[in-house]
Amino acid sequence: MNSDGVSTAFQIILEEIDSIVSEVNTQGAAFFRNNDYPKAEEALATGKKLQMFRTKLDSLKGEWISGLDEPTRQKVLIQQSAVVKSINSSSKSSKTILVVRFADGTVFFEPKASDTFAKAVKKIGIPKVAALKIKVNNFDLVSQQHSETYSQTEIDEFLIMTHSSTEAKRDKLLEISAALHVKLSVDIVPAKEA
Repeated sequence: MNSDGVSTAFQIILEEIDSIVSEVNTQGAAFFRNNDYPKAEEALATGKKLQMFRTKLDSLKGEWISGLDEPTRQKVLIQQSAVVKSINSSSKSSKTILVVRFADGTVFFEPKASDTFAKAVKKIGIPKVAALKIKVNNFDLVSQQHSETYSQTEIDEFLIMTHSSTEAKRDKLLEISAALHVKLSVDIVPAKEA
């Protein structure tokens, strides 16, 4: 994958949108639990708009990576800037991780939320989860196809899509547990400082 500034900017924006989508999902779920259906419907509509926008942006990123970046650089002789660019987001929260507890007493609490998520999916059953056809970033949550764009965690011969916020991982595990009738709890806790 190319690592030019435009690709990096796309990735930063996509990650910020994922965080917003996750928060909208969390709030929408809370509205449903509290039987506040008008607000739940508003959250649903907002989530749909955000997802449509994210899909467009992801498509533009793919278009850039698949060919616009190199020919453009060659035609106009753009040199990589020596200046380091960074975007500071005041809305970024502190790093968090997952704690997943199963009814049989099994607990997963890894230093990275992606590892906890992948181990929980394995315990639930990779074939069962794959059969749900859940998508993350427009990719199958469980597949055997490598993504050149998004992070995946390899378990056995499968790849688990782990490129999402901690909140999104929690929501996916709760969605999976509800669909497959698996009793588990998922908590988000602050990551310990190294």
